Amino acid sequence: MGHYEVLGVTPDASMTEIKKAYLQAARDAHPDFHTESEVARLSAEDRMREINAAWSVLGDVDERSRYDRQRLRAERGQRPSGGFQASTTAGQTFRPFDDSDDDEDPFDERDDRPITDSSLPRWFQLMPAALIVGGFVSLAIGALVGILEVVTLGLIAMVFGGLSFMIAPIIAVGMAARHERRS
Repeated sequence: MGHYEVLGVTPDASMTEIKKAYLQAARDAHPDFHTESEVARLSAEDRMREINAAWSVLGDVDERSRYDRQRLRAERGQRPSGGFQASTTAGQTFRPFDDSDDDEDPFDERDDRPITDSSLPRWFQLMPAALIVGGFVSLAIGALVGILEVVTLGLIAMVFGGLSFMIAPIIAVGMAARHERRS
């Protein structure tokens, strides 16, 4: 069964129709709604894997285009070219082809931790926001009470907060560059 059949749409369906069909199929087949027996739950899990596999291909414009080209070649009896395999079952995990001879760990793009160990101190990270919020509060209180010195203090704090928003990234880049030179 192909990805279009899994979602119950035709190959000329729009992305909106495909998304709508995916959401409906996912609601109908979700294992949390099939708790009457273990067999029903396992069957729903298998169906959900198929639905997710179909969505991972048809929900991405580039992947869908590759899938369509390969599907059309298969219909005409031509041998598929490229690395895309439409016969992937839902239980299989995707393993990208890597022809490099490197034995290093692959880079995980979902890992958003900083690459370097150096970072700004926590107080310096929070200082710009604290100055702006504190300045705004001082400005509001000073305006309500009518004390010019408190209003001035609020304005000064907001100006320093804005400047520190611009200076903090420059300092962070400098610290990272210094850390890289040491490494």
